[in-house]
Amino acid sequence: MPKLSIIMPVFNTEKYLREAIDSIIQQSFTDWELLIINDGSTDSSENIIQSYTDKRIQYHRNDQNIGLISTLNKGIDICTGDYIARMDADDISEKDRFKIQLAFLAENKEYAMCGSYAKVIDENNNETGKILNLQTNDFLQINLLFSVPFIHPSMMFRREVLKNNYFDPKYKHAEDYELWCRIANNYKIANIPDYLLRYRWHTNNVSVTYSQIQENIKNKIICKELQNIGLQPSEKELYLHKITFQQFDSKTEVVKQKFEDYSQLDSWFWKIIDSNKNKQKYNEASLIAFLWSRWIVLCISQKKYNQIWKPKFASYNLSVLYRTFNLLIFLKKKI
Repeated sequence: MPKLSIIMPVFNTEKYLREAIDSIIQQSFTDWELLIINDGSTDSSENIIQSYTDKRIQYHRNDQNIGLISTLNKGIDICTGDYIARMDADDISEKDRFKIQLAFLAENKEYAMCGSYAKVIDENNNETGKILNLQTNDFLQINLLFSVPFIHPSMMFRREVLKNNYFDPKYKHAEDYELWCRIANNYKIANIPDYLLRYRWHTNNVSVTYSQIQENIKNKIICKELQNIGLQPSEKELYLHKITFQQFDSKTEVVKQKFEDYSQLDSWFWKIIDSNKNKQKYNEASLIAFLWSRWIVLCISQKKYNQIWKPKFASYNLSVLYRTFNLLIFLKKKI
């Protein structure tokens, strides 16, 4: 059996498919199987796949289009490797991606999955940006309470973790976010701070095509995560909860509306900290630092510099200050 199984769903991606497959074949780590699952493509994708003679490539074709979630779950069932990696048919993996991710998981047995940074490319392979996410378990666990801190096609997992945690069709268009949360509730998680993927951003991305549906599902997931620490946010509290990410981290252009509800946001962040004291789900110093860094981002985006040091939820404990400072340095890199 191979050490690594790679799941690559394919649906009408003839334009980019060969580059994606070639990037797997050219990996410095060679003990893998590539499971290409054609989900009813009507273009030349099948001809491209069948042109390869590498015996490590396994081709599977769905009788009809069954959708991404069912195709991914089918791939999980077929996998035989000790580890499972994701790959999209329009992205490009860097040469040492699998070697680096496998080394991390081999050395850190308590971690269930890891992602990486990515360079964003357009339809013509021009680099248009970079995606950096937090790296450490403490901060990623907290980040999941607000948004997705992983790039799906950069992910690698231990096989037994995915065999016990399939993608849930109830969360279509945000099924990855829900799965990351479910895994994170039981295991440690990480991002490797290396650019191991070239992530293609174009008009067919789910985040572009189904943005409003995806946002509604994300709200459902956020509320479920908040319930894990005993909170059921009102509509206003959910708005406050998301505001700093909407102002800074959105993939789309967001009109930065005037924000004046600092007192209410302060109260909501304090509510999160207080609820966490009872549940002990998150490291308290990391949680306060995370919330404070988001508060500062909002203040800066609104040019309300006098508000930066005023929140009642903040702490001047050295551990909190150190974490907050490092988070702000990281966030500056994302700009």
